[in-house]
Amino acid sequence: MKRLDPESVGDVLRQVLQQQGLTDRLYEAKAVAAWPGVVGERIAAYCGRPYVNNGLMTVYVRSASLRQELTMSRTILMRLLNEAAGHEAIKEIRFK
Repeated sequence: MKRLDPESVGDVLRQVLQQQGLTDRLYEAKAVAAWPGVVGERIAAYCGRPYVNNGLMTVYVRSASLRQELTMSRTILMRLLNEAAGHEAIKEIRFK
C-alpha cells in the first residue's frame, strides 16, 4: 500500500461530506444553529427550534404578532442566516 501525502483532517472531512452529498445538510445545520444569534435570544425563546428541509426553513412561533413581524423581515433574516452559514442554505422561510 502506497502512502499518500498527509492531509488535514478538515480536508478529509470535507471530501467525505461532499462524496456523501451531505454538504447542503451541513450548511442547513449551521443556519439553524445561527437562528438565536440572528433574531436574538428573546425572540428565539418565543419560537420553536427551526428545521430545514431542502432549503425551506420552518419556524413555529407562539405569538401571531411576532409571526407577522418575522414574516415581514423574512428577506433580511434569510440573508443573515445564509451569511452565518457561509453558503446559500436557506432559500425560503415559513413561519407557522
